[in-house]
Amino acid sequence: MKKKLTLKILRTLFLVFLFFFSYNSTSIASEEEYIEIIDLIKASNSALKIISKNEDLKDFKKYLTNSKAILIFPEVYEGSFFFGAKGGNGILLIKNGRDWSGPFFYTIGGVSVGLQFGIKSGKVVMTVMSNRGLKSILKERVKLGVDIDAAVADQGLGFSAETTLRLADVFSFSDNSGLFLGGSFEGTYLQPRNDFNTIIHKKELTADDILKSNLSHISIKDISESFNKIISKISGK
Repeated sequence: MKKKLTLKILRTLFLVFLFFFSYNSTSIASEEEYIEIIDLIKASNSALKIISKNEDLKDFKKYLTNSKAILIFPEVYEGSFFFGAKGGNGILLIKNGRDWSGPFFYTIGGVSVGLQFGIKSGKVVMTVMSNRGLKSILKERVKLGVDIDAAVADQGLGFSAETTLRLADVFSFSDNSGLFLGGSFEGTYLQPRNDFNTIIHKKELTADDILKSNLSHISIKDISESFNKIISKISGK
């Protein structure tokens, strides 16, 4: 079940990746912007695979199974020299029955004050565990730990579907334990990449648009169904 769920998410990313290559790049967006978006989708695909195989994050697949949505950030940079800053681009996928809708593009950023020095980076996958958390993320900007409860998952984290919803709206999994040191999200925010979303979906997205997934300017459904059959056959599912 867990493997099947991960395959479905990866399948969604793969289908969109193929769609971009088949799309006419002479539209309003520049070729560089399309390349940046394609690279982000490919990197998100890879990041999800890496996090799911990380033995130190043994509970990740359990959280993934029970999540309402996930945010994938292939590369989050965090640097500090008295003042700290972090940033990175990623995608949001929302669970829609047994499938996943998206991608919707997001950025993570933040500033902080402290005495730590240096630069670090890592892949981050956030599981959104509650409807409250998802609705908050769909707003224009949301602060982690302020607007919604957030927690950093590590190898010692236990799992319970009931207690998870009470403990936090969002859990963060990373291949670099140095990110969000001490479990603090102080100054960290999530915000839509409206420029990327407009390029791909041909409109500025509202929360209702995303939740209803009534987005595409062309039908991806036929493409999706075709590749679903092919990938299901390859994976033996």
